[in-house]
This record gives sequence, structure tokens and C-alpha cells, in this order.
Amino acid sequence: MSTNSKRFIAHIRAADKQEQYVDEHNDHVADLAAAVAQGYGLANIAKLAGRHHDDGKNRPEFAAYIRAAAEGKKVVRGSVIHSTHGAMLVNELASSKLSSRLTAEMVRTAIMSHHGLRDCLSLDGDAVFAEAAERVADSYESVKKVVYRHYSENSINQEFIEACGDTRSILASIKAVQKKSKSLGSFQFYLAMFTRLLTSLVIDADRTDTACFEDKRVLSRPKAPGERRAMWERYLAHYEKELAELPKGKKPSSLDPYRGEISRACAEFDGGEAGILRLVVPCGAGKTLAALRYALHTARHYGKERIFYIAPFNSILEQNAAEISRFIGDPAAVLEHHSNIMFNDDESKDKKEEEKRYQLLTENWAQSPVVATTAVQFLNTLFGGKTSNLRRMQALGNSVIILDEIQALPLKVLKLFNGAMNFLASFCKASVVLCSATQPLLDKVDNYRILPPQSIIDDEEKYSEAFRRVKIVDWMTERGYSQEEAADFIAGQLAEARSVLAIVNTKPGAREIFKQLRNRLADETPCRILHLSTNMCPAHRSRVLGQLRAGLEDKESGEKIICISTSLIEAGVDVSFERVVRSLTGLDNIVQAAGRCNRNYETACGIVSIINLRDEQTGRLGYLKEARQATRELLYSIKTSSPGRYPGGALSKAAMKEYYARYFYSLFAEMAYPLKFDPEHNLLHLLTNNPSGQKGFAEKYPQEQLPELKQAFREAGEAFSVIEDDGKVDVFIKYDDEAGNRLQKLKASTTLQEKRSALRQLQPYMVHLRENDWIQRQRLALAPEDAGILVLPPGYYDGEYGVDETLDIKMETLII
Repeated sequence: MSTNSKRFIAHIRAADKQEQYVDEHNDHVADLAAAVAQGYGLANIAKLAGRHHDDGKNRPEFAAYIRAAAEGKKVVRGSVIHSTHGAMLVNELASSKLSSRLTAEMVRTAIMSHHGLRDCLSLDGDAVFAEAAERVADSYESVKKVVYRHYSENSINQEFIEACGDTRSILASIKAVQKKSKSLGSFQFYLAMFTRLLTSLVIDADRTDTACFEDKRVLSRPKAPGERRAMWERYLAHYEKELAELPKGKKPSSLDPYRGEISRACAEFDGGEAGILRLVVPCGAGKTLAALRYALHTARHYGKERIFYIAPFNSILEQNAAEISRFIGDPAAVLEHHSNIMFNDDESKDKKEEEKRYQLLTENWAQSPVVATTAVQFLNTLFGGKTSNLRRMQALGNSVIILDEIQALPLKVLKLFNGAMNFLASFCKASVVLCSATQPLLDKVDNYRILPPQSIIDDEEKYSEAFRRVKIVDWMTERGYSQEEAADFIAGQLAEARSVLAIVNTKPGAREIFKQLRNRLADETPCRILHLSTNMCPAHRSRVLGQLRAGLEDKESGEKIICISTSLIEAGVDVSFERVVRSLTGLDNIVQAAGRCNRNYETACGIVSIINLRDEQTGRLGYLKEARQATRELLYSIKTSSPGRYPGGALSKAAMKEYYARYFYSLFAEMAYPLKFDPEHNLLHLLTNNPSGQKGFAEKYPQEQLPELKQAFREAGEAFSVIEDDGKVDVFIKYDDEAGNRLQKLKASTTLQEKRSALRQLQPYMVHLRENDWIQRQRLALAPEDAGILVLPPGYYDGEYGVDETLDIKMETLII
């Protein structure tokens, strides 16, 4: 589109000093963004944003800056502002019409945010765009002249008019969704999501073109619809082959026919091209593979671009990603994206290339047909503040998204999550599958209800009854159990069972009850007592789980087994005990605990006993108090009601529905992500009408009109965190010889890439500790970034229960 004239530099290639011109780069980004945006109906507005995203580089100051950087001179990154000029140019094109004003505001937000999210209106009421424009006013006119020499006025105006057409379509589509129900999310929320998506398209196109120029590579052509369909056909054929082989070499179970029915129902169900679906089946029913079967059939039938598998925890993700790879028969097609990914301890060129390829794939998710990632990564993509997170959002459209163990979502994100799933299903051609044995009432949340989900399984109660292999017994007392009394109760279970799992809510509780049992049963032979908690490093936990599985399978030895664990064992760990003891918690967690009991009908009926510990310090465990109260009320109701009210007792669908109704009722206000720094407002306020910002704007600019977009995107992104990580630090454990070898490799690393690789290799030996708890008591502080990592000295890690938080540590013994 460029008509050339004098050209300014956008990039200089490091290897050979080749220059890429601004108009050349802008044109590439416009085309790349438009190509991906076509699937969202945003091709024109994305093209406009891409065309002008780097207009501010059309000036001598930036040319001098980029040349100095290429020559190795010291420059301050970002010191020459270039992301405001294009926003100003587009803003001047707007008329007084709503669609025109909104087009300009969405595009200028995307342009200004392509190197870091910017607010439309700050929490203090600052007019962010106007203030940014004022800062570059001296250079704007000269930049504008260059742009209008490159592109004719007619072509610039025409692109803006076409972009306004996309905006009118956006407005109409939002109104259509809101017509279904006003409770599905606010108009401003959906505008915010469209603006984030537009920003994601620009960021990805910008980074992609820059990388292609720097690496002298041509972007691979995306698969045509026919190629995609053939790929899904191939994966589906391999899935069916693996499924047929599954019974071989496996001990038959009376539950296998039901698992087969559930799997076939998923294969045959047509949920349409897009929408919200729910797969509610009991623990142990083969939920993940059944959901994958649905996803493969849907992807083939509707020509989906990719399948996402989202898990709440790394432990579940790693286990199921391996299964997904095996069942589709193409491990290279499955991108496993989480913090525990490691590469072999190999310095070869091939291994370095493998690591580089992984980094490229995780940057935008667009190159992999199957992506397995965590709920943290997924939610950060939708709401996080980093451009590295935001960049991936453009890959979510025209996909099947499997969300496993949906009940594990933090309560504070539920309204944001519901709105985002409605957005993906309604506007992005996504088929969203909510999987759980204990489906929360997401379609009952006030104001931000999820779209009414289609049920893949018609007769959910049938399978609940078929898989009802345990009964819940309430052993709670008015005073509650001391740790000694709890240990007595757990030990007493061994009189009638060979294996007992006890799950408590806190790490200190698990440790103390473990110690009590170890001392009490020391003379009991044969009896093995094991402990699991996150105070143990992953390598240690993995070893204990291996011992646990081996012991449970070895029924000939006559050895009895007790495992004392925190809730981590409820997260998709495939083990089966005859008895389970669960410290009082939410009913959803109790059901997950029950999933570790009599998993394959090893006995006629497993027993899950509920006890209440009076010594548990649960203040830091989120909304556990409310969850326990809802469970306590429900269990009382079950005891005092007629049998017909809760067919199946505490494990029935009726019980779960009532539990969530009780639990949610007291916490609706907490579901909109309350802000720590502003108790009166929440994250939804920041992403919609921003009342604080509006109030501040009215005071600062009484004569000015408010912008159409009032979102505080930057401040919302900075405030968003799926898991509260405040005051936590990673401490390295010299658990075995391999840990020591990996630590030495970190010490010997010289380049940043080597250090990153070495740090990844340390992940199996890291323990996440709360700094403001035990570490603060030791007066510890984090070492400077370049000084190393925190290493726990010998003597402070117990071979059975991990980090011993009862001992004092000297600071100088931790840092290397």
C-alpha cells in the first residue's frame, strides 16, 4: 500500500545490519493481523491498527536511537516514544458517530498498548490518551506528513471507514447476546474483551514480523481447512486404535461398560460449532479421554484450528498431556506449556534448537494443533497484564477448549471466567467444555452467569449411581478432634481395612498427625506410613507416590498402608484406598477425596469418614470457612431429611447442587475479584465502567466528554493474579545427588540462556515457602537476582515430611 518517498528505519538486523523500513514493517503487520483477525470478523479494524502501530518511528530521533542500539551504544529502551503517534493519527479520523468514536478508541488503545497495556481511563481519572498525545505534540505533525506521503489520504480514510464496519458488527453482536439475558455480562465487559483481542492481534503480528525479519525466515503458511480436517482425521483414527487396545493387559472392572458408554456419548454428541458444554461424570469415569474424543470429533467436523486442554494443577496437566499425546499419536503436535517443562541436560546444538523451538511455540500458541496448559496460563491470557500473556489470546478462537476440574477455579475469578467463556463461545467460535465430577453452578452466578451449558451426558444420575462405590460417614463432634484424637481415629481404621488415606487442610496438621501415627504404630508390623505435602520437593513427592502405588498394588505382602496428605493428593492422583478420612472441607473437595477410595470396586463399599479438627489454622486458605459451613449445614440436612430428598446421600447431584447454592449465596460479592487496594471496587469495575476513574475524570476535566472506553486495562492487569503469591519464595533442596549435580550446573552457567536452562532443571527440587511465615521468623530476605538462589542447608529437610519449619535457620546458610 505504501507509495514510498523518504523512508525511516523500524529495525536493524543484528547479524548483517540489514534495515527494515517502517512502512514495510507496518504493511506486514497489517496483513498478518488482518489474516488472523478474519476468523473473528475483525480483519479491517486489525489491519488499520497494524498499519499505524509504529507510525511514531517515522522521525529522525528514532532513527538515531535504533542506529545507536545497533552499533552497541548504550541506549535507554523505550526512551523514544513511538506508540502514540499512530494512535493520534487514527483518532483524528473519527467523526461524532458512536461507531466511529469507538473504532478510534479501540484502535488507539491497541496501538498504545503494543509494548505494554495502557489504561483508557486511569483509576485516578487521568485521560491517558490525551496526556500521552500532549507529550509528543512537538513531533506529531512531522510524523503525520511522512505517513500521508507513504499512504494516500483516500486510502487512509477508506481503511478507517472499513474498520468502522467491523465496529458496527461488534456492537450488533454484543446486543444480540445481551438480548438473551442481561445476566450474561455487561456491554462494557464485552467491549473490553474485543479491545484486548484486537491488542493481542497487533502484538502477535508485530512480534511475528519482527522475528521473521531478524531470523531471516518466512512465516509458514497456516493449514488450509482441508489440511486441518485431514489432520484431525488422522488423530481421531489413532485415538480409536488406542481405545481399542486399552482393555488388553488391564484387569477388567465392572465399571468398564459405563466408561465405554460415556466415551461413546462424547463421540456422538454434536454441540455445534460453538457454545458452552458440560461433561459431568464421577471420578474414575475416564472424563479426560472422553472429553478428548468429543474434541477430536468436533474439530474434524467443524474444521477447528486447535484443541486446548486446561488443567488446574501441573500434576494433573503432566499426567493428562502424556495421555493426550499417546492417544493422538503425534507427541510433537502437543504443546505442553507450564512451569515444570524441562529439556535434557544436553549441550548439543539439537537440544538448544529444541529449547528455542519450545520458546517460539509458547509465545503465541498458534503453531500447535493441541495445547495443554494450566488454568493460570489460560486466565493470564485473558486478564493478565503482561504482553507475553496477552499475545496468546488471538489463538483461542475457532477452537475446542477443555477445562478440566472446573470446580478448582478460585472463587474470586468466577465472574471474570464466566464473562470470558461467554465471549469465546459467542464471538470467537469456541466450543468450551466444562469438565468436573462436581460441576459448580456457574449459570446461577448473579450478573455474570455463564451461558446455559448443553449437557453431553443425558442421564448424569445414572452414572453417579453406577460409580457410587463409597459412602460418606459423618464422624464430626461438637468439640472437634485434637491431632492426637485424629491420629487415634485414623489408626482405628486399620482394624477393618488394609489401606487408609487421611487428608487434612494444612501442612502443619499433616506433619503432626504423621508424627503421631509414626510413633504410635512403630511396633506395628508390617505397616507403612507415608506423608505428602507441598513442603516436600516434587522429586521427593514423586518418589513417595511411587512407593505408595507399589504398596497398594502389592496385596500379597500383607503390609498395611497409611498415607497422611494435604489436599494435593485430590488433584488427579490415580490411587485407590479402602478407607479415606477427610478433615472437614467443601463438599467438592470431599467428592474429590472420595475419588481416591475404592476406585475400581476393590471392595464392596469404600468408606469416607468426615472428621473436624479443632487445631487446624485455616485463616490463609481462602474461603474454606464458608465452604466448611456449607458442608456442615448440608450434612445435617441429609441426616434430618427423608431419604428421597438426597438419593445417594452426600454424593448425589441434589446434594452437590444444594452445597453450591449455600456456598455461593454468601460469597457473590467475592466472585468479581475484590481489589486489595480499593475495598469498594473490584476488577470487573476496572474492566467495565471504572466508577473511580469516571469520578476522578469529572473532577479533573469538568468540561470534557468521557471516552466511550473507560477501562483501566493496565491497572486491572497488574492487579490480576490467579494464585496469591504474595510473600512466597522458592527454596532449593539438595534432595539427592542429582540435585547437587544440577546445582553445580547453575553455578557454572555463564550466559543468560544457560542460566535459564539450568534454573528450569532445578524445578523438581524447589519448595515454595511463604516468606512472611517461617522465613520471616528467621529474618531471611531474598538474595539479589544475580547472587543466586535460596538453598536449604543440610539438617533442615526431613526425609519423610520435607522442610522442617520448626527449626531456626541462619540467613548466611541459605544463599549461594
